[in-house]
This record gives sequence, C-alpha cells and structure tokens, in this order.
Amino acid sequence: MKTTTRGSLAVVAAAVAAALVAWAVIRLVGVALTLKDGASSAGSRVDAVDVLLTSLVAGLAAWGVYALLAHWRRARWWPFIGSTALAVSITGPSYLADGTSAVALICLHLIVGVVLIMGFMRFVPRPYQPTGQAVDRPQYGG
Repeated sequence: MKTTTRGSLAVVAAAVAAALVAWAVIRLVGVALTLKDGASSAGSRVDAVDVLLTSLVAGLAAWGVYALLAHWRRARWWPFIGSTALAVSITGPSYLADGTSAVALICLHLIVGVVLIMGFMRFVPRPYQPTGQAVDRPQYGG
C-alpha cells in the first residue's frame, strides 16, 4: 500500500484523538497527572493541551521517520524503530512521575505508540509472494 499524505495525516490525527480520549478517561477516573519538579514538593500538572501537543509532535516525528525509511526503501524497519522509540519514551514517565500518575502517563505513551506503529504499518509493503504457491501451506522438500 502506498503512503499518502491523507493517510499519514489520518494516522497522526488518530493518535492525537486516542491520546485525548485516554486523557479524558484518566481524568474521569480521578487520577491527577502530575510530574515531579526536582526538589520542590509541588509538581506540574499535565493538561489536555500538553497531551495534544505532545502526541502531535510524536505523530509528526513518526511520520517523518517512516517517510525517510520508505524513501530509503527500508519501510520494513518501521516496527523495530517505532517500538524502540516507544520503549525509550516510556522512561520519561518512569522517572518524572510517581504512583498512579506514572502508570497513567505510561498508558498514554503506549496508546499513542501503538496507534502510530500500527497505523504506519498499514503502509509497509508486504513480502513478495511467488505466484502458484499456496499461501497457507508450507512447502516441504523431500
């Protein structure tokens, strides 16, 4: 499947929408998303604008990386690179938040990451399948 601007924008928009819906559910449950501010006891609060901007930047970065991989004919590397970036991004909430806030922020990262990885996976070319062979049966020599 060929990557289109409309399709890529749809993936980024889906990631942003999923992040905002997850943020709203987290807030409805009563979890206050706060980050630690060094030595001070008061933390900074994560609101909807923070979630919107962060997921938008992550989505645009993912689109850029996928576009580069596709240009270099290495689009099949996308799942590895995307999941590695997701794993690295989870370290932020692990160090900057405590308790339920950390768990909720990690869930937000996972939701956005999965939407972006799976969304751009739709554009990765399928492996070559020779004609005349059954797709579901392995070929045994002997």
